[in-house]
Amino acid sequence: MSWLKRSGEPLAPTREEAARLIQAELEAAVPKGWVLRDIERDALAWSIVKIDIQSGEWANRDYGVRLSKGLELLIFTHGNKDVGPSSLHHVLLRSLVIDAAALRHFGLAACLEHLMARYEPNEWGYT
Repeated sequence: MSWLKRSGEPLAPTREEAARLIQAELEAAVPKGWVLRDIERDALAWSIVKIDIQSGEWANRDYGVRLSKGLELLIFTHGNKDVGPSSLHHVLLRSLVIDAAALRHFGLAACLEHLMARYEPNEWGYT
């Protein structure tokens, strides 16, 4: 069956199985100079944090990864900043979204490579 016909299906039957799958694929795909961190309050969210900071770079840089509660969408956040007073533009996050069926077809490593090659990381800690 074509992966296109599986659009909207969950990545795995359970939250725990989906979390283990994403965690394992992220651990294998995170490039040198970056580290994977769990988001403690959410078992379906991770942060890919830059640890190899170059001169002149902002120190708190990351890409966010979150699996939807229905397990059918994976969301990558990028290019967001917390500069200035909290307002609507801080919660309307820039992101890329992929359906679980497409994720299974293309693989998480290819998605992460695409994201990191084309989009700047989030930057936090300005305010």
